[in-house]
Amino acid sequence: MPKFAGVIGAGALAFFVAGGASAQAERLTLGVFPGLDAAESFEILERYMPLAQYLQAKSGAVVMLVPVRVPGAAIQRMIEDGKSYKLFFGPPVFAAEAIKKADFVTLAMEREKISGVFLVKTRSKLQTVRDVTPSTHVAMPSPKLLLAILALATLGQEKIVLQPDARRHLDSAEGMLLALDNGVVDVAVMRDRLGRKIATEKPSEYRIIGQTLEGPGFALIAHRSVSEPLRARLRQAAIALNDDPSPLAVQARGRLRTSPFLPGQDAEFIALQRMMDTPTSGK
Repeated sequence: MPKFAGVIGAGALAFFVAGGASAQAERLTLGVFPGLDAAESFEILERYMPLAQYLQAKSGAVVMLVPVRVPGAAIQRMIEDGKSYKLFFGPPVFAAEAIKKADFVTLAMEREKISGVFLVKTRSKLQTVRDVTPSTHVAMPSPKLLLAILALATLGQEKIVLQPDARRHLDSAEGMLLALDNGVVDVAVMRDRLGRKIATEKPSEYRIIGQTLEGPGFALIAHRSVSEPLRARLRQAAIALNDDPSPLAVQARGRLRTSPFLPGQDAEFIALQRMMDTPTSGK
């Protein structure tokens, strides 16, 4: 039965598995930010501890888990000292920033890409994304979240730059549908599966006029100061997690709630960072 020990590191409570690695093993701080699934620190620890245990068991390193609830502060520490986190698991926008600004590289990433759809009322005069104008009112998530970045980049490809007051940032799909129903917005941007489900179930009320560009999913990244042999073992561990029938692997997969992992590709996150840096991103 693994035992857990707590330490104070990087200004936050960290936990590591007290067994499964030698006393001489390298210690790696694994920061974890669950993205939209915001949670208390103890909930993040419970959800991601099996991942930390698995990476430790497979790599031979001591992995200390640090829950992150304020990503802005975490990325700033990563940029300034390069020591607060040696590993990080989090959403694509965070990974893209760390790769560009904090000297991180991708170890593994979700196989499934993320994309959204442009949903309108069935009676709308808009037939395709090209019909959107700079003054069209569009509901989308926070400008710092992937779906909003992908939506604005998709419109940018059509030379459409929404006016600031045409962008309505809403936190939930329910809020977007309500805004659409009440005529507050003309278009709602939401995850493709949810948007297609809504349009399929209520074709007399909603339809889709286009899809956003695709973006990468969650990623496991490492600082370049982590040795290449250790990075390779960590990458192999993340890929092995896909099909490992061991109880620990099954538990880790169940709590991650992600699609299977592929070897990381920095190019996808660099492309995402370019989208984030363009004027259409709303930054």
